[in-house]
Amino acid sequence: MLPLVLVGLFARGVWKMNFMDLSGLFAGSMINPPGLSFATNIARSDAPNVAYATVYPLTTLLRILCAQVLAIVLFR
Repeated sequence: MLPLVLVGLFARGVWKMNFMDLSGLFAGSMINPPGLSFATNIARSDAPNVAYATVYPLTTLLRILCAQVLAIVLFR
């Protein structure tokens, strides 16, 4: 939870992202389609979908890479 809070504070404070973009960013970083649906219904715009679509592929790739690295390190 701490990394999400730090990224949220950084994105809000430094990059001046609004709540709709942040909600899509968080939903994409946790690969959470129900969260995206909720954010899209609240926003009544596509802003959360755009943020989700930018973060989702990177998050998926990093999860796969982390699993591979852990398997290599732990099973040597």
